[in-house]
Amino acid sequence: MAKSNGQKRRREAEADLEHQTATANGTQDGPPNKKSRVEERRSLFVRSLPASATNESVTDFFSQHYPVKHATVVIDPKTKESRGFGFVTFTDADDAVEAKAKLNNELFMGRRLKLEVAEPRHRAGGPGVVKSRIAEEKKKREGDLAEAKKVPKLIIRNLPWSIKSDDQLSKAFSKFGKIRFADLPNDHGKLKGFGFLTFRTKKHAERAMEEMNGKDIDGRTIAVDWAVSKEEWQQQQGIEEEKPTKPESKKNVKEHFEKFGPVRYARIVMDKMTDRPAGTCFVCFFKEDDFKACLKNCPRPRLQVKNAKTSVLQDESIDTDGRYTLDGRVLSVAHAVSKEEANRLAEAGPGAKAAEEKDKRRLYLLPEGTIPTNSPLYKLLTPTEVKLREQSAQQRKKQVQGNPSLHISLTRLAIRNLPRNMDSKEFKQLARQAVVGFASDVREGKRQPLSKEELTRGGAEDREAERRRKEKGVGVVKQAKIVYEAKDGKKVDEKSGAGKSRGYGFIEYSSHRWALMGLRWLNGHPLKNEAGRTVRLIVEFAIENAQVVSRRRANESRARQKRSEIVQNGGDPAAKRGKYPPKSIKAQPKEVKVVKETEEETKKKRDAAEKLANRQRIIGRKRMVRKNKKAGR
Repeated sequence: MAKSNGQKRRREAEADLEHQTATANGTQDGPPNKKSRVEERRSLFVRSLPASATNESVTDFFSQHYPVKHATVVIDPKTKESRGFGFVTFTDADDAVEAKAKLNNELFMGRRLKLEVAEPRHRAGGPGVVKSRIAEEKKKREGDLAEAKKVPKLIIRNLPWSIKSDDQLSKAFSKFGKIRFADLPNDHGKLKGFGFLTFRTKKHAERAMEEMNGKDIDGRTIAVDWAVSKEEWQQQQGIEEEKPTKPESKKNVKEHFEKFGPVRYARIVMDKMTDRPAGTCFVCFFKEDDFKACLKNCPRPRLQVKNAKTSVLQDESIDTDGRYTLDGRVLSVAHAVSKEEANRLAEAGPGAKAAEEKDKRRLYLLPEGTIPTNSPLYKLLTPTEVKLREQSAQQRKKQVQGNPSLHISLTRLAIRNLPRNMDSKEFKQLARQAVVGFASDVREGKRQPLSKEELTRGGAEDREAERRRKEKGVGVVKQAKIVYEAKDGKKVDEKSGAGKSRGYGFIEYSSHRWALMGLRWLNGHPLKNEAGRTVRLIVEFAIENAQVVSRRRANESRARQKRSEIVQNGGDPAAKRGKYPPKSIKAQPKEVKVVKETEEETKKKRDAAEKLANRQRIIGRKRMVRKNKKAGR
């Protein structure tokens, strides 16, 4: 039923798009039917819509004033955003007229709407006539565009052998106008007897062809004509040959760049889907000086003004001498980087950043902690550790795909493969050491520093957390916890002393930047286990439930607010407060000031608590030993 309703709305929207455009010249093929006449009276053409507008938001806005049958926002198929206009159809024609008068210039999502009564498009002929006229206009436009893009390039045949260089050929034709590029093809150093000249303007090229065609140069009559592509020339001659092969394309590129110096090789990038050149190539020079000269003098693309109209024509001003123009295209030259660096730049580019901003669950953090197979660290992993990491990656991916409430934490790390003899105190010390170690490695050049995007990824929430941390004067590690289990497999508190480590734990940092530094230093970090064998840590960003995190943050916010109120009232925020305070406190008058504990008293209490915890831990271990003896283990 929902599908049929959606198809019905789509058909009605298509009908609106057909009827609700400005009236064109010509007469209508026939009188509109009754449904069309009713639809056009009830519909409004809406302009000045924001890019984020949707069918639902437009429907909600107009429904607040008049009953709406449906609304359609025209979407750009590339950006998937509104093109700035749409149509609204009301249930009654009078409502459409009143809506235009009342809601024109009204604010909608920060934009003032422009409303017009939609009118049908009147066609001069049937669909066949219209399609034919559109095809003719398109063909004419393509022809004009091809003519405009045509490079003023001449071919000069039957050249004398006295012209042996590009400069000599340019000098012979320089009186007719500025020459962008001259080329004398050769085969292993032997000239072929013809050359090419590319002028700045078509007018100069026409003048050169008229005056030099049939003239004698050093006893030879030259022929000057417009240069055409090889395929077009073969068609004119009635010759059918195969398209240029990949080696010929490489040869053309190599010959072109040999103007800057000897070229070691030229590699053209092929599109895997079409098996045709992708428009990119790599050129390697023998000498570094030639490479630097080519890169230094290359044309720089001009910065595009936002929302400015672009032209399909080549900008001749950015390559005045034509050295960087190949087959009428101005080349874009840049320093090549390694494949790993290219992948990193692609991941850290603006497109990636936009995807991250849209990813509210932060699934882009899932690959963090994965060790690449070509990394030196990967070769140090044992087969068991490799298998553990692969299983972990599959399990985490399955978890987040199966439950939309789960998301990746920015500040909390999950650490596995921990030595069973490590306690939470040593664990927290290791977490602090990770941040310091990462910074030291960056200073020594052993690691790459965090990128600008990674440093600002946490946003305002990270900045607020850092501000609170500095106010309190605490460290970057908020919590370091190892999970313990009892004999029956249930989780127990470490302080009870009756449990043993499960081999994994969690570290929570104050902000994302510290968590990222800790992860990259700890991941694969070697430690000695209780048996003396070396194990490497498996570190990933923890998966959390959004609802649980939301409740936890609400509780923390309430606790901070209570502490703030206590401080404002002159109380001690560190004092324990139950639901029902002792009678002695109730009986005290408000004027009595609470005497704060001294540092020595606080230290004594802390030492006493630690002694009690150690005593309980020892008692628990002795009980376990006695039980094991009785069981005959």
